[in-house]
Formats: sequence, structure tokens, C-alpha cells
Amino acid sequence: MKLERKIILSIETAIEGGSVSIIEGENEIDFWKGIKEGLVAEDFLGEISKVLDKNKIAKKYIKLITVSNGPGSFTGIKIGLATARGLGTALNCRVIEVPLLEAILKFVNINGNGKAFVVLPVGKNLFFLEKVEFVNLDVLKGFEKTSALTIDKLIEELELLSNSHIIVHRKIFESYNNLSIKSIGKGNQLIVFEENMAFIIAKNYIIQKRVR
Repeated sequence: MKLERKIILSIETAIEGGSVSIIEGENEIDFWKGIKEGLVAEDFLGEISKVLDKNKIAKKYIKLITVSNGPGSFTGIKIGLATARGLGTALNCRVIEVPLLEAILKFVNINGNGKAFVVLPVGKNLFFLEKVEFVNLDVLKGFEKTSALTIDKLIEELELLSNSHIIVHRKIFESYNNLSIKSIGKGNQLIVFEENMAFIIAKNYIIQKRVR
């Protein structure tokens, strides 16, 4: 008897143009990443259908949906949550809302306790700098978020940091070569994470399931 497929659909819509990841087991089958800012809910649903059709995956095989509940664009978060909840109801599958900062911390796998500063793109040449205090990656003890920063202001903020983990979205790292030079000093450790945010969200769930 052929076993029924168990697909995880992961959605992230709060950062840049959004992303979708299709996962089976612990392996990513395919993904989509938006290149335009300003998501439209109907267009986003269409992109989900395209990536499923491309891989010949019927929606009935989706058994779990993971979705970011922020931080990031307020409108983007609303679109992602509404899309996930709507699909969850239509497909009668579970929906898990995942805090993006916790997912990023677990994805980059920082050991121990401490503080980290996560740099995320939130618009054209604008960035958030998020402070996270953590205990064994499991408990986020506090948040401190800047308003949207220009690249020059971001670098000024980073230059004030010492003995911290600075976790940077790859697009920012590759676009601004001087970011690494100006932020690594004073005992800081620079960590660059991948752009596929939807996969990072799903990976958080997979890691938690694995350690239970």
C-alpha cells in the first residue's frame, strides 16, 4: 500500500516580497521567493499554487502549514496569517504560527545564553535592528526594536555594539560590503543567514519536533 505524502507548506510574508517553501520529511522540495515589495493576497495564493503544481503536489497532501507571525511588515504579517488560516480551514490541516526571531536563532544555532542583534530588510534600503535576549535558544527574554533605519544609520548603530552576536540577512550582507568590516570589531561575531525565510520558519518546527 502506497503511503500518503505528508507535505509541510511554509509561508513567510513579513520580509521583503515574501517566500514559500514546500517540505517533505526534513527536505525542501522547492521554494518560491518574491522579488517585489508589497504583497497582494490573491497574487500570493497564486504563487503557492504554482509551486505546488510545478512539483505535481496536490493540496490534499498538505498536512501542516507553518507561518511567520512577525516581526516585519504589518500588512505582510496580516496577509500571511490570513492565507495560512484560510488554507488550514479549507484543507483541514494544522497551522502553526512561528515567531521569526526565534526561528532565526535556532536556524543559525547559537549556543548558550546571551544577546543577539538581528538585522532584517523591511523596505527599499530600510532595515530593522532587533535585539533579542535568549536562553538556550528556547526562551526569548526580551525584544528591543529600532524604527526603520537607513544603511548609514544601521552601521552607526552596529558600531556601538560589543561582545554580541550580529545576525544579518544575506541580502544585506552581500549588498553592503562595508557592513561586515564596521560591525565585526569589539568582540562581535557576525553570522549571515540565508534569504529563504519560509524554510527557516519550517526548520524551526522540524528542530522542535526532533528534540521532543
